[in-house]
Amino acid sequence: MKKLMIVLTSLALTAPIAGAVVACKDVNNKGGQTDGTFPTVSNIKAKLKQEGYNVDNLDVDLAPGMKTATIRFMPDAPNKPYLTKKMDLTWPTNDITKIITVTSMPYDAAMGKTLPAQTVLAAVNGLNGTKFTLNDVDVKVDQTSYNSTITPKAGGNFTGEAIAIVNEPITFSEAFPLTNIGDIYIAEELWNAYKSKPSDEGIRTKLTAAIMEFVGDRNRFAALYKGTMMAVMVDAMSNKGISLTINTNNGVGSLKIEASAAGVINKSVLTANFTIHSTPRKFLNTNDAKPTNGSTINVTLDKSYSAETVDNLRYDLVAKLLGQQFADQYKDIWYDEIWVIFKEDKSGATVNAKPGSKILAASDSLASLMTEIPSYTLNVTFS
Repeated sequence: MKKLMIVLTSLALTAPIAGAVVACKDVNNKGGQTDGTFPTVSNIKAKLKQEGYNVDNLDVDLAPGMKTATIRFMPDAPNKPYLTKKMDLTWPTNDITKIITVTSMPYDAAMGKTLPAQTVLAAVNGLNGTKFTLNDVDVKVDQTSYNSTITPKAGGNFTGEAIAIVNEPITFSEAFPLTNIGDIYIAEELWNAYKSKPSDEGIRTKLTAAIMEFVGDRNRFAALYKGTMMAVMVDAMSNKGISLTINTNNGVGSLKIEASAAGVINKSVLTANFTIHSTPRKFLNTNDAKPTNGSTINVTLDKSYSAETVDNLRYDLVAKLLGQQFADQYKDIWYDEIWVIFKEDKSGATVNAKPGSKILAASDSLASLMTEIPSYTLNVTFS
């Protein structure tokens, strides 16, 4: 049962984007106007689709406060016109009652006995494709019912009446709207094992865990619900709610999970469509050396960095370990591939490659037991 529980927790491994949004030189406002609707992530994508973009190949990252957004293409997208592009956003309204349309936010006991306002806002942002901050709105939480209210700050950028956010379950389609995951990268050993024995339940379970890391990256709302994901997987396994089909000749496949979790997820289906590749991603280590699972890698950089220069840290780290050419190739999207936590004494930082990255190879500590991709941490010292 432990292996089964690991599988769906791996879709919650990817935390929401932290750090600055980076733009490339190719900038214009195309897509910033969304035909009378507020530019949420889904509305921006709908506009880009009208303009001929394949929106399955890109993500949209809103800057806090939602004055700008960055279109970020998947690194494996064919014929991408650019890697990133920053655009200013045009608001047809600043009334939050017309912007926040999903007003459910299920409470998960793993969030703690006291539910933080920031957690509520993160969940609401995830469900609505917005990026409100606590500088934009006030969030009051009833710590008994775990219902909340969101009110625009007086004199701020937003207006409108207070919105009631209700502690009630949602569906998989609300929590995981991105069903087309695109190209994903599975360890060659695991992919070959599946192709040899596609009916072997143990191998199928491992492969499901590996797929879920990419599902979690494309649907980051799940990061808030790790505890619930365990219950969901137990329900799915107990009721034969998991369907995995893959064409072993071309890697095209689909994963469906039908399940529920009391109070959080109503009975519904999570769907992920993908294409498997075993092309090696690079390990964030000197000369792409595969780390030992659970290891800590010590690295020294000859500069000091802060939150304001965190993207310089990411670039310099990649350049030192994997070469300047590789660092330059993806310079504008390292903010989404590498997590950084600065040490309190400012002497360095703890760094991790993002699980579910299409460029760098890394797994979460639990998922690594099944994915054949190690979990590892970089201890970076500034000199």
